[in-house]
Amino acid sequence: MNGQHTPGPWNVSPPCELSPRYSVHHNGPLVYCDRGEDARLIAAAPEMLKALQMVDRIWSNDQTANLDPESPLAIVRAAIAKATGVQP
Repeated sequence: MNGQHTPGPWNVSPPCELSPRYSVHHNGPLVYCDRGEDARLIAAAPEMLKALQMVDRIWSNDQTANLDPESPLAIVRAAIAKATGVQP
């Protein structure tokens, strides 16, 4: 899966005098958020994508996991596709 994204780690900065919003940054701001929970979730995205891709590789050896569209593997692959823009 070769979707383009800014590699992590991403960091979160809390609101300050210069910006009343949380910022998610990696060598400069990527996005601004009103809520810290949203900013932390966005900042964790590169690590979560990497973890899901590892799970996909491990679970791909289990052929029965591919049969059910509601299986954990199907959900993992849907999340990876959503994050990368590349369909499984």
